[in-house]
Order: sequence, then structure tokens, then C-alpha cells
Amino acid sequence: MKVSVEDREGLVKALNVKVEGSLVQDILNEVYDEFKQNVEIKGFRKGMAPLWLIKNKFKEEIKEEVGKKVANKTLKEAIEESKLTPVADIYLEKVELEDKVPEVSYVVIFEVPPEFELKEVEGLEVEVPKIEFKEEMVEERIKALQEEHAVWEPVEDREVKEGDMVVIHYEVEESEGGEVVDGETSGVVGTNIFRPEIDEKLAGRKVGDTLEVKDLPLYDEKGNEVGKANVKIEIKEIKEKVLPEPGDDFAKELGYENWEEALEKIREEIKNDIETIKQNAIEDAVSDKLVSIHEIEAPKTLVSRELSFLVDKRVKEIEALGIDKRYIDYRKLVENLKPQAEANVKVRFILDKYAEVHNIEATDEDVEKELELLAKQSNATKEEVKNYFEKENMMDVVREDARRKKALQDVISKVSIKEVDVESNENEEE
Repeated sequence: MKVSVEDREGLVKALNVKVEGSLVQDILNEVYDEFKQNVEIKGFRKGMAPLWLIKNKFKEEIKEEVGKKVANKTLKEAIEESKLTPVADIYLEKVELEDKVPEVSYVVIFEVPPEFELKEVEGLEVEVPKIEFKEEMVEERIKALQEEHAVWEPVEDREVKEGDMVVIHYEVEESEGGEVVDGETSGVVGTNIFRPEIDEKLAGRKVGDTLEVKDLPLYDEKGNEVGKANVKIEIKEIKEKVLPEPGDDFAKELGYENWEEALEKIREEIKNDIETIKQNAIEDAVSDKLVSIHEIEAPKTLVSRELSFLVDKRVKEIEALGIDKRYIDYRKLVENLKPQAEANVKVRFILDKYAEVHNIEATDEDVEKELELLAKQSNATKEEVKNYFEKENMMDVVREDARRKKALQDVISKVSIKEVDVESNENEEE
């Protein structure tokens, strides 16, 4: 077996592999036999067509099948010989077959980890917002609870305004295929739930009004335009948000005896939350700092995966609000989330290298804590989460995440954390 490496754009490598001899001949015979037994050629009973005719008629298919089987048998050894480490999927790009030799040459492409210099973090200054308990926080928490327990009341004989929830009947007709989909959905005007082209036309309308948007671009989950559609909408109902008034009745709705008890518990919860908020703020700030001081290229394959995960997560959050995902502007969603996806991938590589350089490993106890956190986030038991990852052979992923978190805490212990005053309550809330 002969192996050579070709540099492609960015972090992409092409591995050229040439294999000859008995391995290729055995696979050739195996594929010839499979085709002879399974293909149907007019004028011959199944399994009785001559081999020369099968070779001629299915030349490309045979080449592809032999290439796949040879690659499956030899790729692991070829990658080890190349001393490369694929970070994600491996794609079979090209196959050549010389059946008389016999010889197979194939090319696979994949991305490799970025090479970069790990920067010194000792004494590095990182700014985080100064977070202290203030009575204004209680007011903000009350407002949030009011929003959480708000009800939507139908309104009569009034035009739609920003902040209203509208219930609509829609009819979407694809411009090319002519396929028509209709249904009913709802959303809050002015909150980017509806597409901008639709949102701007809803304001000022009344119940019973209809509107139409022609040639509305349609996007896939990656933000690529996949067609256009004509959308017809009828406004079925308009609702306005009504917030509960602070008082004993609202306190009982929250599970307390009276408003005084509710205020006391809210203050306690905020004070308990502040330490967690501080820790999260430090972790986020340190992660951002690590990305900013390292010149590192993120593998596009991993960024694409991370972006798909973030988009899917956001779409599920939107669907949980009862919003039809056909109205989501995927292009804008992808545009907004791509920087986060790139940063997430970069910081993983930085923490992996930091852990390697500083001999940091995740203990079994660290893994158990990570499983507990995952269980809490997914509203499942630790045993259920552990069984899932074991079944999917993904416990190494859990251990890697635990190792990265341990490395991040080590970085935090070495940097200088500087608390800075926030400029406004809005920044403080963020």
C-alpha cells in the first residue's frame, strides 16, 4: 500500500491511497459474484449472465463498490501511516480500478485539527460585569414572573399593534412545484417570530383582514435559498398580553401564602442565584478571552455541525411557543448563530490542547458530575443519561467534555478576574 498526502484549502487534506495484490483480487471476485447473482440482464436468467457482459454493463458500479470495500479494509492503516487525525467525516472522493493488475487507487478527503501556539494564561486579565444584589433585581424578577404568568386576552374591533399575538390562517403555495400547504398558527408581532416580510404587513390590520406576500424566499436549515412561495394570510384573532397584578392573588398563583412571603422568597432565590451567575459569567468571559488571544482556524465541518445543533435548538424553542417553523427566517438565524458556533469549536480545541500540555485528565468523579449536569438539563435521571451514552458508545464524549471543563477551571485559577461596573440595568440583566 502506498500513501501520499495532498494539502487542500484550509484544514482539508486529501489522502491518496494505492492498493494492489491479493486483497484487491479477493474483493474483485467477491463483487463480481455479488453482481452476477443479483443483477438482471435481458436475455439471461438471473445469475446466468456471462461475467464479461456484467463487467462491461456495470463497469462504473463495480468500480465504486470495489473502491468502497477496499477503502473500508485499508483506510484505518492508511490514516495511521499518514500520521493525520481526521476531526469529522471522511469522504470518498475518487476511485480508480485496474482489474487486470489488480490495483485500486482511491482518494479520501477530511479536515484535520488546527495547528496553533498555546498562549500563556498566567496573569491574563479578564473583565466580567460586577454583579451584586440590588433591590432593582427583585423588580426585574417580578416583571419576569409577570411575563411568565401573563394571559392573552382576545380584543375586539382594534388594529394589530406591536406586541399583540395574532392567530392566522395561512396558505403557502410553492412557486415552482405548485404544492399548497395550509394551516393555522400564531405569533407575537414585532418579536421576529414571523418573517419580516409578513410581520410588517400585519401591523394595522384587523380581524378578518387578508394579506398576501408574493415570491417569499424559502430557506433550508443552513440558510440557503431553496425556492420561493406565495403566502396568503387571514387574521383570525387578535390578543393582547395581560399581566397579573402584584399582590396576594399573584403570590398564591406562585405557590406562596401572601405577597410578603413571595417577596422574601424572591430575594432569597436571587441571592442564591448570584454566585451561579457570577461563575457562568467568568466561564463565558474566559472562554471568549481564550478565543481572542489565539490565532486558530475552526474546521468547517465541525462548525457546520455545531451550527446545525444551535439552529435546531433555537427552532425547537420557537416551535415550543406554538410557531410554525415554515415562518422562520433560517438565513437570519444562521447568520446570527454562526459566530457562536465558530467560537464554540475554537474554544474546544484550545481547552483540549491546554489539558494535554498541562496533563489534565477527567476522573471518574468528574464524569459522574458531568452526567448529573446533563441529567438536570434534560429532565432525566443520571442512570437514564448514562445508559443512553453507553448504548451509543459516546461515553468518551462525556469524558472529553468533563476534561475541557476541568481545563477551563484551571485556566480560571490562573487568570486575573477584574469586576467592572455595568453601565445600565439593561447591561446588568444581560
